[in-house]
Amino acid sequence: MNPRLLLGLVLGGGLPAHAAVQSDIEYGIAAGESLRLDASVPDGPGPWPAVILVHGGGWTAGDKSGGPKKGYMAPMQEPLTKAGFAWFSINYRLAPKYRYPACLEDVETAIRWVKAHAAQYHLDPQRIALAGESAGSQLIAMAAVRADEAT
Repeated sequence: MNPRLLLGLVLGGGLPAHAAVQSDIEYGIAAGESLRLDASVPDGPGPWPAVILVHGGGWTAGDKSGGPKKGYMAPMQEPLTKAGFAWFSINYRLAPKYRYPACLEDVETAIRWVKAHAAQYHLDPQRIALAGESAGSQLIAMAAVRADEAT
């Protein structure tokens, strides 16, 4: 069995489903800047497990789209889609223009937004995971440490 499909089945992703990508959805506004994400949600009634993807880039670079060579988190999008997961790839405010904890606050805002929109996107709010690469890994680890009922 394909290990990606197995991961999806183990985590409750169910059978693969077609999903269309919605780009540049505003999930918040911080310091006058629009915070945007891309979303891919399987067709069907759900409820779907979801993953919030947080790109790397040393807190100073990177983008939800995966960068010029589609690095960062973009390689996870297709396997998640095929495994029947919804995914939300986020942008966050970058240094040095925005100092810490701005980037972390944006990740926490994205978590709250995904939970608040679970019904709209047919998500299971009890099955929302975080995945990050490099700086994104640090941000999701910090968000997990600081988590409360809202995040």
